[in-house]
Amino acid sequence: MITKTFEKMDLNKSQAEARFDKTFGGIEVHEDDFGGVSKEYYNLYNNVDIRKDIQANLMKASQGSITTQTGGAGTAGTALIPVYVDSAIVDRTNRLTPMVDLLPRRAVRGLTYDYNALTSKNGAAWGLEGEAIADQVDTYDRQSVSMKYGYAKGRISGPAVAGMRGYVDPESLDLRVKVKSLKELEEDAIINGDSSTNIEEFNGLIQSITTNTTNKSNAYVTLTDIRAELATSFNANGMVTLSVTDASTHNYIKGLLQDFQRQPAPPAENLPFGIPGAFSFDGVDFIKDRFMPTTSGSRRILFLDMRYLFMAVLQDVTYEEKYSDNDDYPYLLKLYEAMVLTFEAACTQIYGIK
Repeated sequence: MITKTFEKMDLNKSQAEARFDKTFGGIEVHEDDFGGVSKEYYNLYNNVDIRKDIQANLMKASQGSITTQTGGAGTAGTALIPVYVDSAIVDRTNRLTPMVDLLPRRAVRGLTYDYNALTSKNGAAWGLEGEAIADQVDTYDRQSVSMKYGYAKGRISGPAVAGMRGYVDPESLDLRVKVKSLKELEEDAIINGDSSTNIEEFNGLIQSITTNTTNKSNAYVTLTDIRAELATSFNANGMVTLSVTDASTHNYIKGLLQDFQRQPAPPAENLPFGIPGAFSFDGVDFIKDRFMPTTSGSRRILFLDMRYLFMAVLQDVTYEEKYSDNDDYPYLLKLYEAMVLTFEAACTQIYGIK
């Protein structure tokens, strides 16, 4: 027997054959020494409607002729049926990272980000004609934020590369997962980072906002509470433009707006970078973040003045191949950065929400 692989189809074939080609492309066709070919091969090249044959074969299979044959050890019929695993990977761990997307990124040099803050103005004064004028002395303060270093290391073995060839590219797959993991690490640190418990990470928003905070002591938040926080920020020379909370509190605030307005809440509009479910109240966009605390009594709402918040980046995500004496391909992803909040009193937070 001579085996040929049938791949390319006649362009004049009907839609029925075209669909068959797409579904069963690459079938093996057998030809004997005298030029005789299999029935499937003949049908495909002679515009024979093969759907009837397919239906007939399915009917035969349903009659149990194959299910009564084991073909070997195991449950009847299973040894003869191949298993085809979809090459698409379903990521059940994926989390959105809205703060990573929304925060501006500024390139810096050195292992710290240093800046000067004007903390106090002595102001100006009225005076009489010819009167001696005193100096008005203003106060400046130097601030410094240390860079932190995030890593994700991967390693692909040579046999894995060979074994997955034609099915999944293991290097591309592993690299994609590691990049996402690094972004999720960054998002978590922006919200929950605490250098007092982990010196390797920077302080996040929860730890950084300390001047203006409100404790609900395991009670629900109200619209009055939200307006009070906006007023507190304004009185501290801030202007809140973004609010971040967890999904439960986010939904609860929506309910407050519906009851207050006696009509459906304003339609949700996606912020830039595809952040879903945002709504606006008093000019402030409210979003939910998967990394915000979710336990009753520990939920929070962060009210942010985005003018003073950004990521100081010494080196953005970089891919680096590593040396190995083994039959594998190690690599490293690295990120050098820190979150900077230059005026934390302009931001506020409500914590202890039920």
